[in-house]
Amino acid sequence: MSTVPPVDGEIRRRHFVAIATSQYDDPAYKPLAVDAEVRAMRAWLCSPELGERVFTPAYQELADHPTKRLVRDALEDPPPGRRWRETDAAVVFVTGHGVTVDGSHWTVLQATESDRVPPTAVRTADLISWLKSTRVQHLFLVLDQCFAGQTTAEVAAFDQNLPGTWLVLPSATKGQQAMEGALTGAVTAFLADLHSREGASYAGPTIPLLDVRVFLDGVQRKLGEGQRLIPLPGSQQSGPHPCLPNPHYRPTQTTTVQTQRSDLALPQKDVDAHWEPRARGVARSGDVGWLFTGRQTLIQDLIAAAGGPAGATMVTGGAGTGKSAALARLVTLSDPAFRTRYADQVHKVPANLQPPEGAVDAAVLATGKTAHEIIAQLCTALHVPAPATANATPSLEEWIITWQQWLATRPTLLTVVVDALDEANDPQTILTAVLARLDPEHQRVRLIVGVRSPGGDDGTSSDTRTPVLPLADQAERALTAHRIRVDEAPWWHEGDLTGYAARILTTTPNSPYTDTQATSVAQALAAHVGTSFLVTRIAAANLATRPAPVDPADPAWLATVDDGVLGVFRADLHTHRPDPEDRLKAVHLLRAVAFARGRGLPWRRIWPAFANAVADDPDRTYGDTDIADLLASPLGGYLTTDTADNTTVYRLFHDALRTTLRDHWRDLLHTPTTP
Repeated sequence: MSTVPPVDGEIRRRHFVAIATSQYDDPAYKPLAVDAEVRAMRAWLCSPELGERVFTPAYQELADHPTKRLVRDALEDPPPGRRWRETDAAVVFVTGHGVTVDGSHWTVLQATESDRVPPTAVRTADLISWLKSTRVQHLFLVLDQCFAGQTTAEVAAFDQNLPGTWLVLPSATKGQQAMEGALTGAVTAFLADLHSREGASYAGPTIPLLDVRVFLDGVQRKLGEGQRLIPLPGSQQSGPHPCLPNPHYRPTQTTTVQTQRSDLALPQKDVDAHWEPRARGVARSGDVGWLFTGRQTLIQDLIAAAGGPAGATMVTGGAGTGKSAALARLVTLSDPAFRTRYADQVHKVPANLQPPEGAVDAAVLATGKTAHEIIAQLCTALHVPAPATANATPSLEEWIITWQQWLATRPTLLTVVVDALDEANDPQTILTAVLARLDPEHQRVRLIVGVRSPGGDDGTSSDTRTPVLPLADQAERALTAHRIRVDEAPWWHEGDLTGYAARILTTTPNSPYTDTQATSVAQALAAHVGTSFLVTRIAAANLATRPAPVDPADPAWLATVDDGVLGVFRADLHTHRPDPEDRLKAVHLLRAVAFARGRGLPWRRIWPAFANAVADDPDRTYGDTDIADLLASPLGGYLTTDTADNTTVYRLFHDALRTTLRDHWRDLLHTPTTP
């Protein structure tokens, strides 16, 4: 998740203006059902569900048969108190009849006379010129009128081009007569698609604003034959637009934290499952408590690292051993916003397991990110002034120099957490070009870095003559770091796994386990999973969804656990996809995501294409409905969302799942032999 401010971050007011005429005095103009069109646009832009991005109706007198004077008074020379400013955004929707006379396009009003159009109608190019005279920087102008494309030539004659942050859409090009309500109907149909399950393929829940290109492509598909959607020259053609709020957007899935720590915050669903009211279906006596208990020595040492002297701390361990969960706990509990929202529950966490408020200044998840992205994200999160550069984008070196200059002016120490270094794009460059240079004098930064240290790695490449130092060891040396090995003593305790499993079994809604049964199964589980919290999580979550408790001595179940991630992942697939064909479909869709690079796989067009390539079967094709079904099922829990290039992307929540799906996917499909 990026900490770059949204493009509408400076907008303070949002206005929606409709200029609509449905009845006409001159019989040459037939009545139009424009009221429904206005309601459709208002339902989108003025919906309270948009939250802080909701638009407020303005100049409402223009939506009901306005006179020429009313239009001019509102847009050409409004009173000072109603004038728009640079920090405003506006959507102006013009609907009704349009005609061309003397080479100009005119907006027909109720009193317009067909044989005296210029003195009784509004010249549409004048309306655009009046809007240009305002100071509004972000405008979406819709001209849903016949022959509105004629305005292209008229606007081209303006002394200055349209602002590059405007989007102006005429409903048809010159010479084409727009179908009544065609453009508004297409917009409404596109928005309906966004509200459907498949609508997340256009703009998922992580994207607050629609991309202009996505919007134009989606609306164009809904237009009838002969209707072409061509923005006026100078209009914004791509990128997020403040006047295109995404109705599918939902706030971040991480819990309520401040932006600079949101990358590593605990998933909101985990917090909700254990700290929200008992109405969620958790049938247990007393307080629900918190899932993330145990690991006391590890948490205490992380708190000490976050509040101690300057220097680096490496947090290492094998896949699934709880590195990221521990770092997320540190980051989240240190966040002022989280502590305020969950004050009562935080108070119940033992004082020696609570980091001080604000202990972590910034946190970055390195998965799929470049060295340039990481240093830029850190600087943005901590309000470091952007480098002064002649280039469009500051270089990595310019960011580093600016960071070091800013750091030298800080009177206090800074704590930075970077997790999943091993999953970054080019970890070596990030280590040497960014992390090793964050604090060149080792006096101002407490750096905590999470990185996998694969078990059984002998430190050699496939050519045994060439020794290769594991990344965790390289980082330890390069950063002169203190090292915390989470899967070794004194930081590892099997009892933590037992408690973790028991919590899942007893707090999952509708779980069949009593406290006593959960303890027995959790002990058996902990004895067979080694040091893997990942295997424990998948296995316990699966057991909690079954209709009856498992026998902790059942050899078939224990064999499943002994197979590690493959075994418990396979058991979960068989539980939720008992039909072999459905199971194959789920594996193909998940495996497609396993081949994604960077932060994840985009849905629209890309995910189905990947899945079809993975299936490698000409008789089998996957589409948006298949993906929507997967995401709505329990198997959707194996995926997490992120944002890349203003697009929601999907990736598996743990790298070990990706390896399993890429290399052992056939083993996931078949029922294992019972011992």
